[in-house]
Amino acid sequence: MSFPVFVSTANVPIIVGALTGLTIVSWLVMLGAHSAHEDQHALLIWGAMTIGMMTPSALPMVTTYARVAPQLDPRASAGLAVSIFTAAYLILWLVFAVIAAALQGEMQRLFLIDDSMVFRTPRLSSLFLIAAGLYQLTPLKQVCISKCRSPLGFLMGAYRTGYGGAFATGLLHGAFCIGCCWLLMALVWVGGMMNLVWMALLRLLVILEKTAPRAEWFVRWSGAAMVAFGVALLVLPRSDALLTLDALANLCRHRA
Repeated sequence: MSFPVFVSTANVPIIVGALTGLTIVSWLVMLGAHSAHEDQHALLIWGAMTIGMMTPSALPMVTTYARVAPQLDPRASAGLAVSIFTAAYLILWLVFAVIAAALQGEMQRLFLIDDSMVFRTPRLSSLFLIAAGLYQLTPLKQVCISKCRSPLGFLMGAYRTGYGGAFATGLLHGAFCIGCCWLLMALVWVGGMMNLVWMALLRLLVILEKTAPRAEWFVRWSGAAMVAFGVALLVLPRSDALLTLDALANLCRHRA
């Protein structure tokens, strides 16, 4: 599939504004749930968190789709096609949120996660950190992140015409994005879902992986750092304090 040199940018400012607004609303919903200490609303928190964290990282892909869609499928409404593409991407992440919330509920039932939605023991945190770090080094991670980092390259192979094609392409992008970030999202249980600084750092990590220059090295080094941090939690005395520094906890954790 050949892509035109000149593409439409008319919809891009509207799309950027809409996705920015959606991100802000999602974070406000998550903050509201945190301040109310509504631990029983795990699905609401997970849904808002996934949309708030993953929408900004999808912005390059969505805007690229908006630029090429009018040229590749002039019979379809570009605005509607972009909306369907974005909705499909977010729907897949919401499915992930449902699964994560169910898993969290089961771990809370087994007393593996406390009321702040953080692992009760450093050992569990260390195992998740090591697993996430090792996954950063796998070929599957590299394949998935390469699709997310090259929007035009992804669309050259995945673009389908029509509204059904927009939905299918959005689902495929969502699948690659989940392949990139599913274990990173699970790390919210390491620092705690009520630790807003920890959440912001994870969001920054996701964005840098997809947009930073030479990000393939960033992914590998971040993976090595996660493994090292996980091993430290296992072998160093009082290393769990690194996750719950008193000053950071007082600033970032909302207690009832």
